[in-house]
Amino acid sequence: MYVTERFADFIYDLSYEALPEEIVSLTKERILDSVGAVLAGAGSWVYRDRFLSACERMGTGDTAAFTTGERRFPLARAVMIDTTFGHAVELDDGHAFAGAHAGTAVVPTALTVAGALGIGGRSVIPAVVAGYDIVYRLAAAMAPWQIEKGFHPTSNDDTFGVTAAAGKLMGLSKKELADALGLAGLYAAGLQEATVSGQLSKCVMVGNAAYSGMEAVYLAQSGMEGTMSVFEGENGFFSSKSKDVDAKKVCEGLGERYLITDTYSKLYPTCRHAQPAIEGVLNLMEQYGFGPDEVERVHVGTHEVACRLTGTIKAPKDSGEAKFSSAYGVAVALCEKGFGVRHLNPEYTQNPRYRRLAERVTVEWDAQVQAVYPKKRGARVTVWLKDGQTFQTEVYDLKGSPKNPVGFRDIRDKFTANVGNLMPPADMERLIEGIMNLEQLDTVRPILEILERPVMGA
Repeated sequence: MYVTERFADFIYDLSYEALPEEIVSLTKERILDSVGAVLAGAGSWVYRDRFLSACERMGTGDTAAFTTGERRFPLARAVMIDTTFGHAVELDDGHAFAGAHAGTAVVPTALTVAGALGIGGRSVIPAVVAGYDIVYRLAAAMAPWQIEKGFHPTSNDDTFGVTAAAGKLMGLSKKELADALGLAGLYAAGLQEATVSGQLSKCVMVGNAAYSGMEAVYLAQSGMEGTMSVFEGENGFFSSKSKDVDAKKVCEGLGERYLITDTYSKLYPTCRHAQPAIEGVLNLMEQYGFGPDEVERVHVGTHEVACRLTGTIKAPKDSGEAKFSSAYGVAVALCEKGFGVRHLNPEYTQNPRYRRLAERVTVEWDAQVQAVYPKKRGARVTVWLKDGQTFQTEVYDLKGSPKNPVGFRDIRDKFTANVGNLMPPADMERLIEGIMNLEQLDTVRPILEILERPVMGA
């Protein structure tokens, strides 16, 4: 049996009743966190208006994307828009070590499709669980070679997560689901080069993953066959975009252990590879009580991928580069004792004080940190003060990671911090309440009616 068929059986058979209570609760937290990332992206992404204008020229329909107001897009395009917003400010959750962000595509897909089809919240939950599981199984099995070969895991693997979530909600048969996954493997795309240049547009290729996943579902539902060997075939997904992937292990524990439990929640709107440096500095400041004016220099020792992606930019020209600059992140953390969405704005990225401080930050390869990559992704952070004192810490399990989890209160605080200025407080409270009681809703329309309203300032 091919991986496509094993996945299809899992997606089709998964039910709300089969899910443990803790998985249901965790899934609702993932939905809330992902919705917050979508709204934050919609409210602050500089390309929002130009992006929506381009989307309008690619077809009209009767579905509203999040924050766009009118129902004017085809369903697949609305899903693409939602997903693009979700990845726009790097607040989307992700897999503990595989470098893929499932929630940014799976969650808005499930909500948007369920809203269009009049489906209740009880059905949304297993669709989200299935989507996360497929994305994470692929990303974990292909790490680190998917990245090393130049492919962006989220833009590739989320195609299958969307296919799983949408296909389940749209009632595809097992054969249709297998065909859809086989087709999705042919459409999945996205390159790591987007993290080097043109970072502000990077989120669109994640949106394309969602669109391609929807396309695969529609084609399979129409009776088109898929490539059953798309994963393990000689020229398939695994051999082309990774190496030494054990197809049997990909499906190991399928339906028994739900990989949504491997999710981390981002507390800072930057590339995950920049976050150990930020958190390390924050931890040292809290422990030793020094301030930015006392700092002589900072050294961040990390693994090769983090060096390459976040170690070269010190004076970001815009928010896109700021999200991929460990030096800028450290400078902001020193001055602000935190890092939030507002720190991606020009008044911060162009602040001479932060730029001067960022020049004192070096990011280099560290053999010990590299030795545990990709099972652990972290950094060794050393701070030298002007009075000669030296402080050092190692950070691997960031706050919000599976081994250092945050609870609902923290997820809610993150949500309100990033969404509070985008909608009236009453709407925000209704939205949180609706998501946390999702299984009780006969339709998700009350949630979508809030999500579809234009955000303040957009």
